[in-house]
Amino acid sequence: MNSIVDKDGEIVAYLYQNVIIDTKREKVLGVILGNCFFGKSKEPLGKFFQNKFYKKSGKIVAKLGEKYSKDEFPENDFHIINEAWKSLLDIKDHICIWIEPKKDWGKKNFVELLKDK
Repeated sequence: MNSIVDKDGEIVAYLYQNVIIDTKREKVLGVILGNCFFGKSKEPLGKFFQNKFYKKSGKIVAKLGEKYSKDEFPENDFHIINEAWKSLLDIKDHICIWIEPKKDWGKKNFVELLKDK
């Protein structure tokens, strides 16, 4: 499991087995399928590569932070994986988009992007 941080280095979410979970490690916010990431909208929101999350515009919205030990994994592992599978079943458009990565950060918060429909 890794933390996901914003441009200020603040933890905004966690990445656990290709599942993006909230900071309380209780709710699924999104998933990574291939190298595209998805949220509530069920269509690709951007791509994850070079340890960064890029919006469709190519701007960075988050990056991987610290790696955590197994002791810090979510206690409700079954619930999280089950919710992630439900989320995956709703994804119909899983064709990965082409993104030209930029060095600048987007204005929209990563978690807000995931929650938008």
